[in-house]
Amino acid sequence: MDLIDRFETEKIPLSIGVLDMDWHITDIPARFGSGWTGYSWNRNLIPNPEQLLQQLHDRKLKLSLNVHPADGIRAYEEAYPQIAKRLGLNVELEEPAIFDFFNPSFREAYFKDVHYELEKQGVDFWWIDWQQGTQGMLDPLWLLNHYHYQDSCKNAEGGLILSRYAGPGSHRYPVGFSGDTIISWNSLRFQPYFTATASNIGYSWWSHDIGGHMLGDYDEELQTRWLQFGVFSPITRLHSSRSPFNSKEPWFFSETTSKIMKKYLRLRHQMIPYLYTMNVQTHEEGAPLISPIYYFYPENDESYNVPNQYFFGTELMVAPIVEKMDLTFQSAKVDVWFPEGEWYDFFSEKKYTGGVKLSIYRDVSNIPVFAKSGAIIPLVGSEIGMGVDLPEVVDWYVFPGKQHSFEMIEDQNGQRYKTRLSIDWEMGMVELALQGDSSIVPSNRKHRIHFKGTNVSIIELPNKNDTAKFEWKDNKRTSLNDEVFRLLKTASLPYELKDKLLNQFINAKNSHDLMNILHHQDKELRGRLLEMIFTSQN
Repeated sequence: MDLIDRFETEKIPLSIGVLDMDWHITDIPARFGSGWTGYSWNRNLIPNPEQLLQQLHDRKLKLSLNVHPADGIRAYEEAYPQIAKRLGLNVELEEPAIFDFFNPSFREAYFKDVHYELEKQGVDFWWIDWQQGTQGMLDPLWLLNHYHYQDSCKNAEGGLILSRYAGPGSHRYPVGFSGDTIISWNSLRFQPYFTATASNIGYSWWSHDIGGHMLGDYDEELQTRWLQFGVFSPITRLHSSRSPFNSKEPWFFSETTSKIMKKYLRLRHQMIPYLYTMNVQTHEEGAPLISPIYYFYPENDESYNVPNQYFFGTELMVAPIVEKMDLTFQSAKVDVWFPEGEWYDFFSEKKYTGGVKLSIYRDVSNIPVFAKSGAIIPLVGSEIGMGVDLPEVVDWYVFPGKQHSFEMIEDQNGQRYKTRLSIDWEMGMVELALQGDSSIVPSNRKHRIHFKGTNVSIIELPNKNDTAKFEWKDNKRTSLNDEVFRLLKTASLPYELKDKLLNQFINAKNSHDLMNILHHQDKELRGRLLEMIFTSQN
């Protein structure tokens, strides 16, 4: 619990704890074979499992245990006597219950005598880590996923398992575990494309080893970029092999990296209202949280040429940075295709006019995330903590557009509550419409509407059907010269060049002058200046 205490002290919210295989006994007598499979608590590491699970639940966390079931249930297991009785095994010969998920009797013992007993102690769901291939001509992972998921549906909250990929069609059962990832830039480069493309076969809920699991070396920039992608992924789960040198807690890294990681982990928790609503759409309508760009622009060739760019729900577009930074400018590049329309940087609120492919540059603290014109994103506005309690304060981030609405969905105790926020930018009108059982949300709930990319003040509304007016004339403007100064200030360039460039921008009178300045710069500097010119003229 010291680890959980540290997360609370650092104000880093968690919702689920996952215990890998060391939760069970792994050091077993040689006659039983490998210690990979196990169902008896390692009481040297966890002397009082029931107390641990209760303490985690008291902190509003759910808990999952990892299982490698291939070696069945052997005689050293606490559950073995009951298993032997049910299956008629020879106890004196220590006859094992051989793993056979095709056998109904073994399945019954597997669940009733092993998993149910652990669930009574407080285990909420299972991570099925099958990696032993086929048995004969068949892969038992299909059956493991099927029966584990069906069994988990007995819970009032619905079914949930974390498991490995069993082939096309297996999306119907688990949150997908994509395997033990090698810590490398190549692994990170592959994951956004992999995740978006998997939606083509309906596999939309992926849980990656964010930051990588094994091998590789110490690289704070890689860890930061991977976490940023992980926050804008279906599941954010940090994982690593057991090594004192390979850890994922933010405080394991430098103060600068730690601060960035904490910011994004908190943001992920803030996004729960948006994420939950999008995942309801996945469950009920088959609309994936992460969609390739070509889903919505199939007739535009550019949509097929940005494989690592994707839509994150209905309101956001993400282009993770998967390359190392340029040390001269302390920023990295990703090429982004902006479809027709207007797009706003979710963090800086700068506007990008669509119909163009543009190189985007960000320092290590930022990931390119863009809100479409008129986007509405609900976030947790109250102080964030452990668990997923429905928020007292909902912060609505709204971006300039025409007319748009977003219906936030919240479920609890079998009841559903819908909150629809509608914005009419032309009329300057906000409307809040509520539907459902209000008893499931905090009685003192309030809504704060943040008009991003504008100078409009925040509007606060109580949790009732209501309307409000606002005045909007124009977007926020960025000063090109100020942007150029900020870029040059930290760049490792000669002061004479910095002075010359800044003066050229100050004295530039038109677009022709600006293009002439760009023409004489090298590729790296030119690309960064071009993005600044592009956003300053929107």
